[in-house]
Amino acid sequence: MKNIFNIPKTFFGFLLASILFWLLINLSKEYTVEIAIDTVYTNLSIEKTIIETPIKKIPLLIKGSGFKLISTSFSNDQVVLNLEKANRKKDVHYYFYAEKLQSEVQSQLKSGIELISIQKDTIPLKIGTLHSKEVPLITNLDINFKLGHDLSSPVIVKPNTVLISGEESLLKNISFLELEPINLDNVAKNIKINASINTPPNIKPNITSAEISVFVDKFTEGEIEISVSIKNAPKEINIFPKKVKIIYKVGLKNFNKVDANLFKIECDYNQVKNNKATYLTPKLTELPDSISVVRIVPKKIDFLIHN
Repeated sequence: MKNIFNIPKTFFGFLLASILFWLLINLSKEYTVEIAIDTVYTNLSIEKTIIETPIKKIPLLIKGSGFKLISTSFSNDQVVLNLEKANRKKDVHYYFYAEKLQSEVQSQLKSGIELISIQKDTIPLKIGTLHSKEVPLITNLDINFKLGHDLSSPVIVKPNTVLISGEESLLKNISFLELEPINLDNVAKNIKINASINTPPNIKPNITSAEISVFVDKFTEGEIEISVSIKNAPKEINIFPKKVKIIYKVGLKNFNKVDANLFKIECDYNQVKNNKATYLTPKLTELPDSISVVRIVPKKIDFLIHN
């Protein structure tokens, strides 16, 4: 037969009371421990900027009762350092001398916590003079169009520039800022989207996002004949053919606006003199913004010079 042990409830009561009594005795004792406390920097002059992220936590050696130390470990205490009191070493290099911070840090700790020492000799900083400049915004779009569709005009960004502020040495290497990457699939109509500005560390933009407008149209192919002109040519020259055919893509809404007067095809006779070529190459020097050229036919122009 199995033995059944009946443990009196009073036993558990004495056990719990003993544990609580032991905790009270030990937590009443004083202990010396090291903690890392969050650090906040204030009173930065309006014409100054912090170049590199300074130390976020300062190691402190503190003493206090177990109760005080436990409450400190579970609280969100922080030490505030006044940047107006920072010492300048040279150029952009500043520092706080730990020994001089002793009383200031002590005053910000909880009552009953004694600061033994700051476990660093100095707290370094880099503070530069604030400068500003305007740079363009560049899109980072990956667009896949629905079959037969394409951009009907260049993508527009509003605003297309951003005013950035920061230390001069950081600004001089920035010639533009890029918008966040955006992927668009199966696009068949106009789109407007907001995109965040990717900003380097320690640089402040006057705006954080911009609006991107993507204009889309269904495209079709068209063709048109254009007369060929010659530049840098001798007086007596004949070319064959005198016209070329331009095959182009255009959005349906602009199809009827395409006119031969909007195009210009040129051949440069210097091509023959410089490269000893036996033919001229037609090049499109003027065209409407609404079209994209597929090809020019023919690609070579024959010529004949009369003596």
